[in-house]
Amino acid sequence: MSNNRGSEWNRWDLHLHTASSYDYKYKADDADELLCKALKDNKIKAVAITDHFIIDKCRIENLRSIAPEIVFFPGVELRTDKGANNLHLILIFPDESDLSTLSADFDAIMLRQKAKSKDSNETIYWEFGDIVEFANDHNGLISIHAGRKTNGIEKEIGHALPVKDAIKSDIADKIHFFEVGQKRDISDYEQFVFKEIERKPLIMCSDSHSPNEYSPKEALWIKAELTFSGLKQCLYQPQERVFIGEIPPVLDRTNKNKQSNISSISCFRIESPINDDSEWFKFELPLNPSMVAIIGNKGSGKSAFSDIIGHLCNCSTMESASFLNAKRFRKAPKNYADDYEAALIWLDGKKDVKKLTVSQNSSSIENAQYLPQKYIEDVCNDFGDVFQKEIDKVIFSYVDKSERGDAQNLDDLIRIKSKPLEIQFQDERIKLQEINEIIIKLEAKKTNEYHKKIEEHLKKAEEILERHDKSKPKEVTKPDQQESDTKYKEKLEKLNQEIQEKKDLIKKATDKIAEINSLINDIKIVIAKISLLQTQFGEVKDTISDLINKYKLNETDFVFELTTPQAILEELIIKSEKEKEEIQASISDEQKGFSSQLKKAETEKEKLISSANVEEKIYQKYLSDLSEWNDKRLSIIGDKDTEESIEYYKNELDYISTKLESEYKALIEERYSIAKRLYNGITKLSKIYQSIYTPIQGEIAKLLGDLEDGVMFHAEVFMKDHNLSQNILNYINQRYNGKYGRSHNSLQEIEARIKETDFGNEDSVISFVCDMENVITSELESAENRVPKRQEFYDFIFGLKYIGVNFKLRMGKRSLEELSPGERGIVLLIFYLALSKENKPIIIDQPEDNLDNQSVYSKLVPCICRAKQKRQVIIVTHNPNIAVACDAEQIVFCEKNSDSNEIRYKSGAIENPIIRKHVVDVLEGTMPAFDLRRLKYD
Repeated sequence: MSNNRGSEWNRWDLHLHTASSYDYKYKADDADELLCKALKDNKIKAVAITDHFIIDKCRIENLRSIAPEIVFFPGVELRTDKGANNLHLILIFPDESDLSTLSADFDAIMLRQKAKSKDSNETIYWEFGDIVEFANDHNGLISIHAGRKTNGIEKEIGHALPVKDAIKSDIADKIHFFEVGQKRDISDYEQFVFKEIERKPLIMCSDSHSPNEYSPKEALWIKAELTFSGLKQCLYQPQERVFIGEIPPVLDRTNKNKQSNISSISCFRIESPINDDSEWFKFELPLNPSMVAIIGNKGSGKSAFSDIIGHLCNCSTMESASFLNAKRFRKAPKNYADDYEAALIWLDGKKDVKKLTVSQNSSSIENAQYLPQKYIEDVCNDFGDVFQKEIDKVIFSYVDKSERGDAQNLDDLIRIKSKPLEIQFQDERIKLQEINEIIIKLEAKKTNEYHKKIEEHLKKAEEILERHDKSKPKEVTKPDQQESDTKYKEKLEKLNQEIQEKKDLIKKATDKIAEINSLINDIKIVIAKISLLQTQFGEVKDTISDLINKYKLNETDFVFELTTPQAILEELIIKSEKEKEEIQASISDEQKGFSSQLKKAETEKEKLISSANVEEKIYQKYLSDLSEWNDKRLSIIGDKDTEESIEYYKNELDYISTKLESEYKALIEERYSIAKRLYNGITKLSKIYQSIYTPIQGEIAKLLGDLEDGVMFHAEVFMKDHNLSQNILNYINQRYNGKYGRSHNSLQEIEARIKETDFGNEDSVISFVCDMENVITSELESAENRVPKRQEFYDFIFGLKYIGVNFKLRMGKRSLEELSPGERGIVLLIFYLALSKENKPIIIDQPEDNLDNQSVYSKLVPCICRAKQKRQVIIVTHNPNIAVACDAEQIVFCEKNSDSNEIRYKSGAIENPIIRKHVVDVLEGTMPAFDLRRLKYD
């Protein structure tokens, strides 16, 4: 057999009429020539001639002579007795059929013996069983009109009665293809019909009745050799091998990436070899752009083939090559590799040529990914982080470039995506520090010691008041006023009134100054915060400017400014300072100030009193002392804001008994809210990490389904501080009794509590935090001594810096570390084959090693099938089951002549009988182990 690329996508038409059909629209002498031209113009490579009620031997032979490059299958269109107006069936026979015998048999059996109502082309029909029998006896395939196509099974047999459904099922069992009339019929069949019956290939054909009107509604593509065996292969892979539409995705991918697909490989001995005792290689082989399976017995040259491709593609893993190495083909002194030159031709025409002895340049750019058997083994046996790095590389390659930003690797990506949450964590922990500071002050007030201290201060203040009351000036009776004293009295009252007014004005002015000072202080705090905000805003603005420059963004789209009331606030400070100066001047001015006016009035009063009689002087002294005594009494009583006063202590006791607990609880709740927000942020962080893996996990799920031991990623919130117990204990003074104090087992007790905690569960974490908080709150009286650095302790426990996110790759319930090297190999191959975003070819040498057939079939096969949709896949295997299960587009069979050392390569499609025989021979005569064995080897 000649070497070929195996199963390739080509356009087929499996329902086509010629001038031999009674209802053909064009029957001139050039009908066949025009039909062949139309087929060539539409790039049709295989056709079934399905004229009504006739197999015209001469017509088919004439078409073959006109267009020998097109494969013509003999066929016929018939009516059957099923349905209201008869169903239409298409019979397609092998292209190698003896046309004379086939045509004669049809005339004798079907036309003369079996036909019903044969007087007219409009009425002739056959019993369904007779049609099926004739097709089977002549190795034919049957297609039926379906969907929205005229005379289809849906239209002619309805759903009214159960018996009609039974008739449909009976017909479907005998049918090989469903020919639909519209593309939307495909989704209907996928959604409804194939849930009830065995899946069949869906096809759309031209049903053309004129060469001048040849225009199929949709292109029918079939991936197969242009043979009847190739057509039959569609029955076994109906979804993978049949496509209706403009172009199959794989073919479209190939056409758009010709530079990433190998067209052919060759290797020949040079003209003047050093070793002329044997000729190892002498081949030129085209390669399929989808999956190429290299099979053969042990020592037949399979790895040599993959090594040569890896060598020509500058693969960095060639140090692990099993054939092209210094111990085998490059072994001195013969160094056979120096006698051979190999070449790759890419689909875009570029040619790469190398001698097999040329060493690999470490700086060369890889044109393919090559995974030699030894490389896979070395990576999977490595107990360091090499395996994880390989996995991470593939994961990062799978991340869309639009999502990567400036990230150069997976760690960078995680850091960049986590940045907003880290800023949030920082903000929350600042709030936490402020709240903890207040809580500590309130906890001091909650102690019995503080309560007792306030009570003692109150008692002392009340005692001072009592003693002060006893020192009240002895009352002096106001002397009787004579008529001559009226003028004195009026003047004295006027001075007293003036003195009181000045005192009131001074108090009012002093209170106003205090208010202004408070306002100025508050404004300065706001301005300080604005200043900090402006600094942060400047940093953000610089970042945005860098963003604009980096990505050439429209600067006008990012015009934004920070508007603050800073100028107004600064003006308000100036205004307030000026007002304060004016008020201070109104008090202290030597001429017009309230103080000088008060002093002047008091001096005048003293002079006036000094002129009075003795009784009046004594009385005025009494009034002055009484006023001073009242002022002092008021200061002792004070108010809630005056420290060391009775009202202050009473208010403090009232606060302790009525408000302290509620305020304390509110702050505690807020502190726990912060802890919960921090934990929630950590879980969000895990989701960010998980989001990186989610697309990959989704693809794995599609590939492997719901396997019990499928591969999955798990983002785990965990306790990352391995010294957490000791770090907690370091805060607790062991000289004092209490929780985790003064005990030889304190460390073990904390460790036990940590082990009880599920750090992946919020409630469990909050319970742990609460337990640690109780170290202080359970005995507040001694808290200051038991935990001297209480602020740091609270910040540490509630800040949750000891909790982080961990990521584990699992197969089933086992982590990566628990997997065997073979299982690790499966994981690695899943990533390389199914998940990598690379579109360059991938070559893998014997990926099935150390794996049982079930693992190969359930995990490896789906990944290979996925990979070949995206890139050229070349698999070297000693187990042709892989080729069968993956429906390899091309099989390359290797064999070595043990006498001459010559390695020969033969290639073809899996449906090719010669290739099938080689597959069975490699399996030593046994049938493949997978479900497809009966179909592909029948």
